[in-house]
Amino acid sequence: MTRPSSATVGSARTRAIFLDVDGTIMHGGRHIPPTAVEAIRAARARGHLVFLSTGRGTAELHDELMDIGFDGAVTNGGAFASLGGRIVSATLFTPDEVARLQRYLVDNDLHGYFQSYDQLFGSAELSALFAERFGAAGLPGKVFREPHEIDPTLLAKLVFVTDDEDAAARALTELADDFEVVGGTIPVAFAASGEIAPRGVHKGAAIRSLLAELDLDARDAVGIGDNWNDVEMFAAVGTAVAMGNAVDGVKALADQVTAAIDEDGLSLAFLRNGLV
Repeated sequence: MTRPSSATVGSARTRAIFLDVDGTIMHGGRHIPPTAVEAIRAARARGHLVFLSTGRGTAELHDELMDIGFDGAVTNGGAFASLGGRIVSATLFTPDEVARLQRYLVDNDLHGYFQSYDQLFGSAELSALFAERFGAAGLPGKVFREPHEIDPTLLAKLVFVTDDEDAAARALTELADDFEVVGGTIPVAFAASGEIAPRGVHKGAAIRSLLAELDLDARDAVGIGDNWNDVEMFAAVGTAVAMGNAVDGVKALADQVTAAIDEDGLSLAFLRNGLV
């Protein structure tokens, strides 16, 4: 990622653009529309700042995506915010919270993996399961480090997956009092999934940290997304855009609705808002 120059930041024309990945930039977990790449690069060439805003950790940001070029990122669902190569904000689980979540997975027969800033930690069984399920769907797998390598002081998010929709709903309900929870963020390979993060962690909080660092106002920011983990991002920016493929509830919370991802929705949103 390229750090913006001080001459760019603070310009009256500068906008900060925050883009979800899955369902916004990347379609079906593997295809990036060429028009999206062109729009992102054209916006940066005009002096705007473009950030990823994703539930993925940096270990899950593939070369094809990163080669587009970005000025920074909100990753791990908002646990980390980075500008160029510098981490601006970070919020992590406590070791006690990690231990509690590990017990919860075992007690409720859920598969799950933890994210640090740049690594994933899951069992060998989970690695094989992801390889089988994602491979069958034509998606790249995930590389997990062994659970015994976990440093509980460096973990930022838990992702769980299951074929039991009732168990997933129960987990989101039972953990909601003490953690940030969001469901349904892995749309393929499993019947249900969810993300668990420390209290106060979401994309909106990380975006506000970046805007403060850049001395930009919320009205200078645009957020584009398609899922429930984008709701707080919408609240943190001046212009919230839902993709045409977003769920109806997310569309209802947006200022604008663009076309679907496979109908050049991202580039059309850039055009509509004068970013290219």
